[in-house]
Amino acid sequence: MQKQVEQFLKQRGMYYADMDLSVECQKFIEEMKQGLNGEACTLDMLPTYLSVANKIDTNTPALVIDAGGTNFRVGCVTFDDAMQPQVSNFSKTQMPGIARELSKKDFFGKMVDLTKKVAETTEQIGFCFSYPTEIDKDKDGTLLRWTKEVKAPEVVGERIGENLVAGLKEVDGKDRGVVILNDTVATLLGGKGITSHRKFDGYIGFIFGTGTNACYIEEIQNIAKITDAKESTMIINMESGAYGKLPRGAVDEAFDAKTANPGDYQFEKMVSGRYLGPLLLDLLQVAAKEGLFSEECNKALLVLGSCGLIDLNTFMCNPHDRSNIIAKCVKVETDCTFLYEIIDAMIERAAKACAITLSSIIIKTNTGLDSARPVGIIGEGTTFYKLKDFKEKLDYYMKAFLVKEHGRHYEFIKGEDLNLIGTAIAALSNK
Repeated sequence: MQKQVEQFLKQRGMYYADMDLSVECQKFIEEMKQGLNGEACTLDMLPTYLSVANKIDTNTPALVIDAGGTNFRVGCVTFDDAMQPQVSNFSKTQMPGIARELSKKDFFGKMVDLTKKVAETTEQIGFCFSYPTEIDKDKDGTLLRWTKEVKAPEVVGERIGENLVAGLKEVDGKDRGVVILNDTVATLLGGKGITSHRKFDGYIGFIFGTGTNACYIEEIQNIAKITDAKESTMIINMESGAYGKLPRGAVDEAFDAKTANPGDYQFEKMVSGRYLGPLLLDLLQVAAKEGLFSEECNKALLVLGSCGLIDLNTFMCNPHDRSNIIAKCVKVETDCTFLYEIIDAMIERAAKACAITLSSIIIKTNTGLDSARPVGIIGEGTTFYKLKDFKEKLDYYMKAFLVKEHGRHYEFIKGEDLNLIGTAIAALSNK
């Protein structure tokens, strides 16, 4: 059965073993360099103008906003004299623009409504905005494009912080400072904040949830496309989900063509939580059309209208639970095994692809050579922690390639509310 699955995936250019880590990392690193030079490539490599070395104001509240791929979170964060964060007035709603298309006025109006109560307590705003945004020297940012199927086209090209601050000023007349940062950057800052007692040879922020992205700390001398930075190092938001040089198969390409932004964010559409479920359903239905399963299972799969990653993960955790929509398609035991093997192989492909991203960063920055001072990788996202065997598979490829072949060392860091903590750190240390 494994051989049949291997052949099926190979024929469609979607077999994980056909990705050569060494070759793919070389390609990825070249894209990183081109992005830093301002050359045309698939990695934005966005400067953040944020440092990890500035002092944090204590006993000063910050309004913290987290606009993610699914949720819109708001709260107030204060650091005490011992640098322990205190979170209050926390709330969570759906991200505006997910349920329906919004105009610019409605989009920012909704944000003002969701934040104005907490904003009464502070004049400092940290805004974790998880979409491709070009950051300016004043720490505000201009939205480059939407991802994750958000529908608010009039907001593209707008300065996010400026519009929010203007809306809040109409409510209470206060002037406020704002720092815009990506969720990946907030994760890095939050992870560094909770590990201040340790010595790491660099940090990577890694998001693997609804979408995927990575950021890291780069030497200013390597960022040729900017010339006005004051610090010696700067966090770079890679927008790694947009990477477009990874080998794709026919099902990948057909699936991409059906999305809201065909051609964009190819890497994200191959691996992340929002896309992996429907992509796998397309792949399973291709297999069903070719008669890979029993006749009854083929028919059941072909009429399956939708399938999310949660459904697939539930099946992988217990493939014999017939209450699951995938397991309901199983008619004979070989169906169950074939389904499991295909899904498992695609999770393995996602893990290997992410290993390429993380390994490339560490090799490119020449970090992690001392086992006592590894690179800290701050991982965040439900998919990262809950997708069956993903983290173990990722760790396997990184140990086999990065540690054994390149002598580099890393350590995964986990913490609570890292986005909120990191966003507050940005607001209170980068004014």
